[in-house]
Amino acid sequence: MKAIVIGSINMDFTMAVQHLPAKGETITADHFKQSPGGKGANQAVALARLGADVMMIGAVGKDGMGKSLTAALAREGISTAGIEIADTATGNAFINVDHEGSNTIVVYPGANYRLDMDWVMGFRDEIAAADYVVLQLEIPTETAEGCIRLAHGLGTKVILNPAPARPLSDDIYPITDIIVPNETELKILTGTDDIVEGARLLLGRGVKSVVVTLGSKGCLYVDGVRGYREDGFKVHSVDSTAAGDAFIGGLAVSLGSGDIRPGLRFANAVGAVTVTRQGAQSSIPTYGEAEEFLRRQGI
Repeated sequence: MKAIVIGSINMDFTMAVQHLPAKGETITADHFKQSPGGKGANQAVALARLGADVMMIGAVGKDGMGKSLTAALAREGISTAGIEIADTATGNAFINVDHEGSNTIVVYPGANYRLDMDWVMGFRDEIAAADYVVLQLEIPTETAEGCIRLAHGLGTKVILNPAPARPLSDDIYPITDIIVPNETELKILTGTDDIVEGARLLLGRGVKSVVVTLGSKGCLYVDGVRGYREDGFKVHSVDSTAAGDAFIGGLAVSLGSGDIRPGLRFANAVGAVTVTRQGAQSSIPTYGEAEEFLRRQGI
């Protein structure tokens, strides 16, 4: 399976804390780690480790972090020809993780917000040859929407992770094949706390299928005909960073099987393994590790 991931590339600065700080509170971190991240790059790594042929389109700055992040993607076997070197700082994310694995994240977009359609159009042929284009919203909205229109026009299927959630143009929904929000993002997009109603509202806007990630509770799948709730796996969560990104990688590589339910189960397994490990990209399992996890669950 060939995938083009268009999205963010960040350096993550992660601090392990006893509890997430309240407004105005200063706390001391137990541990500190600097590591590659960004939703786009995380999803590219997940896809590559799960066996996909992946190209990353994004932007980093003219600094040491940009070079380091590009090299890290290349080591995963990901094509980095689509990474623009922008005349600004590389994007950063500042992450607090508590002892239960919950987190808060503040992102500085940096070079990610320099990514525009002029750059993306240079990879039109590669997008046309891909099975899927995978996008998030840590790049400018107009670029993300332009990429969706381009991919659709070239006949390439689109998977959109609307994170961070923000309003989208009405014409984007009918040309999106799969949208994958979490519960919070679904509420922002639809205005409802009811996940089934929210998913059906997105279908009503024209999206072909909706997968709502529910953390430890698994996920919900809805399309114009079917609806499934796939339970998650009980694991000890260490760090939930990149779990959603890992899930999307697991889902994408499973889509060719025809039966969506095994794909949902596999994506849940990839996400479950991820939360048992520290970090973003460093926590994402290989295909073999995800399969071994499922075997241990008796599946």
